[in-house]
Amino acid sequence: MDENLKKYGLDNDEIFFKAVEDGRKIRLCILRAKIKKKSGTIFFLNGHREFIEKYSESFGYFLLQGFNVITLDWRGWGLSDRPFPKKPRIQHIDHANEYQYDLNMVLQVAKKERLSRPWHMLAHSMGCLIGLRKLSRSPDTFDNYVFLAPLWGNVGFIPQIVQSFLIKFKPVLKSLGLTKITSSNSKNYQPYALKVSFEENTLTSDHRQFTRLKSLLQENPKLHSGVPTLSYLIAILEEVKSLQNIELANKPITVFIAEKEQITDNDAVKKFVSINPFIKLIEIQNSKHEMLIEKEKVRKKILEEIEYAFKTPY
Repeated sequence: MDENLKKYGLDNDEIFFKAVEDGRKIRLCILRAKIKKKSGTIFFLNGHREFIEKYSESFGYFLLQGFNVITLDWRGWGLSDRPFPKKPRIQHIDHANEYQYDLNMVLQVAKKERLSRPWHMLAHSMGCLIGLRKLSRSPDTFDNYVFLAPLWGNVGFIPQIVQSFLIKFKPVLKSLGLTKITSSNSKNYQPYALKVSFEENTLTSDHRQFTRLKSLLQENPKLHSGVPTLSYLIAILEEVKSLQNIELANKPITVFIAEKEQITDNDAVKKFVSINPFIKLIEIQNSKHEMLIEKEKVRKKILEEIEYAFKTPY
């Protein structure tokens, strides 16, 4: 691994690539707790345009509490295969189920490696959308679930009328060859954290964490994701719409939302919880979208809450 990236990871990480069922290669990481009393395994599903090393500090905390961790770079992000190798800064999927292929591979690896149970899903932002689909299809895959700042509702930067139009006319757009177009030139793409100042950012209110993220991206340009195609946007909009009113099996589920959220839709999350009232909903005060890279006081609270959720009998 490149030294510029390795220094942001953990010493005992096992990083490797696996081909999933459609041939795409994804990057995975296993971290094994060294203490004798194991607390099971956390499956961390990161969010849009994210990558393994972003959350190394949180993984370190979980290891000390006796949890193994397994995580990945989703297809098209981090160092996993890009859809168009000659144009690596374009995000493209034909349907959201492609992410289930990646998650299924993570599960296969966990079984092969005999990672200890119970198995805990911990998902963030768009990872919550992928995780929710798995929960809806096979709720017993994991013993319990924690979702952070879920993307379970309105995609705010696209007007609702435009969202409805794109979903309705997807077949027409595809027949016209328009689903692979992007809203801007991918060659000009820059990650969000490199475009905004600390004062402007909607991710975290912690200066050290924001600086760490910027440095990670500046030193490792291969991690830069890219601009989405029309097909990518439609696939995510369809998945959000499909899942937003679903009734779930009664499982131990905890959802955390951030008080200062500006990226995902807290009202949509609250509505979803009202449909499934057995879900425990907790609002984290003084936090922006990225609870796991917030100020230390906020991080300590959310990490302890997650640990409690995973260690408390249902």
